[in-house]
Amino acid sequence: MLPVSAGLRDSRQPASAPVARSPRTTPVQLHAMERPEDVGDRERFLSVPGFAMTSTSTIITSQTTSTTAPRRRPWHKLLWVHQPYPDNYVDASFLSQLKRNLHVQQYSFWALSSDSTVIILHASTVMLFVCVFVVIYNLDWDPAWFAATGSTCTLVGYAVWDRCAHSSSAASRAATAKSAALIVSTLLGLSPVLKSLTQSTSSDSIWAISVWLFLLNIFFHDYSAAPARTAPVSASSTPTYAAVPPTTLSTNLAIAAAIVLASRLSTTLSVFSFLLFSIELFGLFPIFSRWLRTYSFLAHLGLTAVFIIVTECGMFRIGGWWAFAVWTAVLVSAAFIAPGWLIALQKYKNEIQGPWDPAKPVLRSGYAL
Repeated sequence: MLPVSAGLRDSRQPASAPVARSPRTTPVQLHAMERPEDVGDRERFLSVPGFAMTSTSTIITSQTTSTTAPRRRPWHKLLWVHQPYPDNYVDASFLSQLKRNLHVQQYSFWALSSDSTVIILHASTVMLFVCVFVVIYNLDWDPAWFAATGSTCTLVGYAVWDRCAHSSSAASRAATAKSAALIVSTLLGLSPVLKSLTQSTSSDSIWAISVWLFLLNIFFHDYSAAPARTAPVSASSTPTYAAVPPTTLSTNLAIAAAIVLASRLSTTLSVFSFLLFSIELFGLFPIFSRWLRTYSFLAHLGLTAVFIIVTECGMFRIGGWWAFAVWTAVLVSAAFIAPGWLIALQKYKNEIQGPWDPAKPVLRSGYAL
């Protein structure tokens, strides 16, 4: 196949004759990597009429365009300004205002350990109730004794709250007595019905349902709520503490578990006593413990210690040393291992904030939106 340069030769001119160069053509220099015959071919291409003019005009035009092209305006982070940038444009200063872990709270081990007493107290309450049912169902203990003990403790707790909170009057005490009488009479009327509630259900299903209900009760219990403290009317008056009831869902789950377990008891009196004890333990005691935690944290720690000791004794009574050891391990994990683990995981926290985050309104006292 003949080279392209052969077609440009004059048939009347010998192959060795030089080709006339156009006066407008710039002399072609030999590059370092080019052969002499390649340079000759390129020179013959440039000798074609119009080629030199076209290439020269193209170079001039490109130089003119590159020198006169307008520069784009700097990018600004403004949505209401039309800018010659695409919507997904990211400027070099995009990450200049990046901040990491700006609002991360640094925890203290002993503060977390003291806060875990709220969880320990509620878990001990649930486990104490389970121990009471086991000794009634398997060991034939009298449930009336537990109901009487729970009622006595409830009256003592109400007296302490009434004396320290300074928020009840004669009318409120009468209303409380009426409510208590209504609850007792309702339980007396429903006890025969509740006794035969699960006769057609196997005991294994009852135990499984009870376990799931108690687990949900522990999960949905409100551990952070505290009673509201009312400011004193005058400087000489004493501040009052309002008793805030626990969340309805957690209480309903515990009462449902108690009803399911009470249906396995043998007598109507046992069912009544067991349900009365459950209402006192899951309905009234959380109110008192929440108030006591705000009124005196040392008293709250003392109450938690009492429940831990009673629950440990109950676990040893129904399960022996292995149950005692397992429950002790659970309490130690909740009080010491879990707070230490949470503090150890803080170094892996990576929360970023920047100008791309939505603005958060700052509400100040005395100002309205």
